[in-house]
Amino acid sequence: MNRRLRRGLLGVMSALPAALALAAGPALPLPATPAEWMPHELIVNLSDLPRAYSCNDLWYRFHDVLLAIGARDERILTYDCRDSGAHAHASPRVELKFQLPTALAGADTRFADVSATTTTVRFAPGSPSSLSAEDCELMRQLTAGLLTTLDLHADAKFHCDAAPAERFAVTVRALLPKT
Repeated sequence: MNRRLRRGLLGVMSALPAALALAAGPALPLPATPAEWMPHELIVNLSDLPRAYSCNDLWYRFHDVLLAIGARDERILTYDCRDSGAHAHASPRVELKFQLPTALAGADTRFADVSATTTTVRFAPGSPSSLSAEDCELMRQLTAGLLTTLDLHADAKFHCDAAPAERFAVTVRALLPKT
């Protein structure tokens, strides 16, 4: 194949992905899924955390994670955490009661009380803002005790000894209510 033809083919082939993207147009939002609010109750037992958390610290971290995955009507009770006058506890428990949208199909769609869309939610230091790099072990246990229990297909990476911004990254697929 002569050099000119080869160069022309390479130019066409390199422009092909961009042309296909333009032809496809902007990404369309995923269609809404009929869903129903389903109650959940569970206790997350945290053990041997490398630092003590106040009850408020735990409440805000769990609250922000629940909000990010589409929960509503959450009630969060913390036990055996460090309060201002108490000694530090490295193995607190968090009792959670909340509702999440659950997809309905077929004839059950007539019971839908919310429309929801499957969305990727990512947790990392600073996202949500209540999570910091020092929460790596807490997030590891929260992922196992909450996100995996809810079958949100967590893809999690934990490197608690890494640089602060790279200590953990957890991605889940959540059914979020449309507002």
